[in-house]
Amino acid sequence: MLLLRAHLLDAPSFGSLRSIPDGGLLLDGVSIVDAGRFEELAPRHAGIEVRDLRPHWILPGLIDLHVHLPQYESVAMDGLELLPWLETHIFPGEARFADTAVARAAAERFFGDALAWGTTTAVVYSTIHAEATDAAFQVAEARGLRCVMGKMMMDRHAPAALQEDTETSLRQSEALIQRWHGAAEGRLHYALAPRFAPMCSPALMRGAGALSEKHGAFIQTHLSENREELAWVASLFPEASSYTDVYARHGMLNGRTLLGHGIHLDAPERAAIRAAGAALVHCPTSNAFLASGIMPLRRWLEEGLPVGLGTDVGAGTTLSMWHEMAMACTVSKLRWADTRGAADRPLKPAEALHLATAGGAKALGFKDHSGTLDPGRLADFLVVDARQPDPGQRAEDEPERILSRLLYRAQPAMVKAVFVDGRLCHGTLP
Repeated sequence: MLLLRAHLLDAPSFGSLRSIPDGGLLLDGVSIVDAGRFEELAPRHAGIEVRDLRPHWILPGLIDLHVHLPQYESVAMDGLELLPWLETHIFPGEARFADTAVARAAAERFFGDALAWGTTTAVVYSTIHAEATDAAFQVAEARGLRCVMGKMMMDRHAPAALQEDTETSLRQSEALIQRWHGAAEGRLHYALAPRFAPMCSPALMRGAGALSEKHGAFIQTHLSENREELAWVASLFPEASSYTDVYARHGMLNGRTLLGHGIHLDAPERAAIRAAGAALVHCPTSNAFLASGIMPLRRWLEEGLPVGLGTDVGAGTTLSMWHEMAMACTVSKLRWADTRGAADRPLKPAEALHLATAGGAKALGFKDHSGTLDPGRLADFLVVDARQPDPGQRAEDEPERILSRLLYRAQPAMVKAVFVDGRLCHGTLP
C-alpha cells in the first residue's frame, strides 16, 4: 500500500472539475483504494508509507480513442485532403510494415512517445499485416499501457501491396483476437478494424461484425469524415440511406463500435448510432489538417451521443492528448464565431478534460474502472508538474487556470510519471 500526497484534479462529470489542493491517493498496487483530503486519509491509514509529491498534481490517465500507429512517421505531410493524402503519404508508409522489424521499431517509438505525453489508454490501428500487429501487441504489453488495437482490414480499392483476401483478413483477425483480446490481465483488447466502407467489401464488413459479436471484441472504423468520401460511399452503396446505414446493414454497429470523426451526420444517422450504443471519436486536429470540417461537438453531446477524443495521428500532428483537448476547444470557438448559436457554445478546458478521461472511458465501456480518481478505479493516473507550462513558474493557482495552461502550453517535461494498473510505465515519482 502507498499513499500519495498531491493536488488531485479530475473531471468526473461533463463541465465541472473536482479539485483537492492537498489530496491523498491510496493505492493497493493495482487500484485506487481511497481518495480525498490528505488530512482525512492519513488518520484512516496510519502506518502506510506516504510519498509527498507536492507541489505536483495527480490527474487521471489520458485516453486516446483513435490513432494510427503506422502513420506516426508520416505526420505533418500537409497540402492534401483525405483521399489523395492517403494515396500520396500514408499507403506507402503502411506497406513498409510487411517487414516485421520495421513494425516493431515503429511500435517502440509510438508507445514510448504516447506514454511520455500521458496517454494511458490508446485505441490503435495497425496495418493489414498480422505479424506487424502481433509485434505491436507485444510491445504494448511490455510497455504496460492499456491498449485496444487491431490489424487494418481492407479487401478492395486499395493499393496492391495493401489489398487483402477477404477470408484471409477475417481468419488472421480472429487468430489475433484469440491471442490478445483480454490479454495482459485485461489490459489488452482487440478491435476489428475495417478501414472504412469504400475499402471494405460487404462480406468483410459482415465478417467483422460477426467476429465482434462472437468474441465480444471492439470494432473501430471511420465515418463521415470528408465530403469526397461521402460521395464515394453513396456511389458504392446506393441501397443504403446513409453512410451510417452502410455499417448498420452489415452488422458493424453495436455497443463496442468506435466511429472516428462523424462530422457530417444527419438526424437518422445520429439516432441509429445512439440506438446501437456506439460512440463517436472527435479528432479536431486531423479534421482541420485535412480540411474535413468541424464536428458540431456540443450539438452531438446534447443529443446524447457518446463522444471521446482521438489524436488521429498521422493527420493529427502529435500524440499529445493535451494538444487535442486544446484543439477541441479552439475549433469549437471557430464554429461558434460563425453560428453564434447556443448549441455551438465553445468547449471549455474542463469539458475537454472530461472527454479525454471519463468520457473516453465511457465510450469504451470502461467507465467503472477508468477515467477518474475515484476509489475502486484502476490506478491509471499521471503525476504532472503544473509549473512547467506556466511562464511564472507558480506552484499553485486556480485549477481552471492551471488546466488551461496544461492544455494550451503542453510540453512533455510536465508529465513526470505515468501509472497504469498501479505500475510505473514512464518517468519517476518526484
